[in-house]
Amino acid sequence: MEVLSLQILLLLFFLSLYSYLYALFSSKKKPASTGFKAYPILGALPEFVRNRHRFLEWTTEILSHCPANTAVFRRPGKVHGIITASPLNVEHILKTNFENYPKGDRFINLLEDFLGRGIFNSDGELWRVQRKTASYEFNTKSLRNFVMDNVEVEISTRLVPVLAKASKTKQVLDLQDILERFAFDNICKVAFNVDPDCLGGDGTSGGEFMRAFEDSATLSSGRFMCIYPIFWKT
Repeated sequence: MEVLSLQILLLLFFLSLYSYLYALFSSKKKPASTGFKAYPILGALPEFVRNRHRFLEWTTEILSHCPANTAVFRRPGKVHGIITASPLNVEHILKTNFENYPKGDRFINLLEDFLGRGIFNSDGELWRVQRKTASYEFNTKSLRNFVMDNVEVEISTRLVPVLAKASKTKQVLDLQDILERFAFDNICKVAFNVDPDCLGGDGTSGGEFMRAFEDSATLSSGRFMCIYPIFWKT
């Protein structure tokens, strides 16, 4: 009986010890996984397919938990990509060392129908020639004059009257649509020296062009969401 009692006590002791240790370690929070979840062979492809309808929200959520807001996006095969939301990295890529980061054939081919081979969709010598030509027009002084003149006119003669009228009549406005029209007018003025008048007047012709531009941009950006080029080409 004494031996049996001792065995029972030892069993209870080890059970108690096990329960204590299990509770101790399970209560510690496991470090949150960071980066895009990668599967063998497939990489991040399954997660991409699952979230491509909300790509910006998905990548924002992932990068917000990553060191330096930067993560490797592993594709099937050996070629991977890097996605970053770090202002310092963006400045490094788009300004400080821009020539070290060409767009590449895939990027250019996907957007060629929309942007051609202009300054926003070219690399190497072709880009340098267009950049040098554009630099004479888009210098600091000309941009300052544009902001002071065109944007001020757009605000005072179109944006403010639209908002003031809505305030008086209690009209509900789609602020995103209003600001898109405001931006589109200004961009067309500086880029093409054409005023589409999307925000002022009835905006019929200018509005049609803006919607066509949005459709083109949506279709072109949608190509990046396809797994294989054959899908969007079809």
